[in-house]
Amino acid sequence: MKKLIACVLLLIFAAFPATAYAEEWNMAVPTEVTAEIRELFDKAMAELVGVDYTPVAVLGQDDSTYCVLCKASAVYPGAAPYNALVYVNESGIQNIYELWIEKHAEKQASAEPEPGDPDIQYVLYLGTNDKDTNKPVFTQAEAKEKAKEILIRHFGGFTIQEADGGWIDEGTVFQEYTLVIYLSDTTKEAVHAAADELIEAFHQSSVLIQANPTNTEFYGD
Repeated sequence: MKKLIACVLLLIFAAFPATAYAEEWNMAVPTEVTAEIRELFDKAMAELVGVDYTPVAVLGQDDSTYCVLCKASAVYPGAAPYNALVYVNESGIQNIYELWIEKHAEKQASAEPEPGDPDIQYVLYLGTNDKDTNKPVFTQAEAKEKAKEILIRHFGGFTIQEADGGWIDEGTVFQEYTLVIYLSDTTKEAVHAAADELIEAFHQSSVLIQANPTNTEFYGD
């Protein structure tokens, strides 16, 4: 754990000027995730679906904003866990930075080249409840067909899984039929263009997008 925290701190200082942290961030705060910080973290994460973030340590504080090192895992079968920096305060999530420390370490330690070419797999989590009424915009069958129609026009191919999202808002439990979309061999710009159309068609505030480094190989005889 100490090695992991040290690596993350090095990444923070590499990404931002040290003087900025010296002036603005308190890096000497205890790394323990106290009950008070955990309550703040859980409140900020209450409406986030698609990825589970488990707080591991507090890395710094800037006024009321905390930088929390988390173990993250996407909620779909076979998803590999990874590390992330999550910035939270009373207003909610301020930012999330994914840290692929373990994956990079494995690649550097391996002397054998991995098959396939470097690639980015984009994973989209599309809610289907109206952002204003929180009622389904389509039936589940209609939602899936509408998403397929948009995706086939933008990419010519796709993979879709069905999932159930859930959260608590002011004591009320809400559930939402969610489509998990996997896209490869494309660009961030193309994904954003499709996401814009999905947001409009499904009356969403946003679509959660993950960009996961991977290696792709079409293997056969």
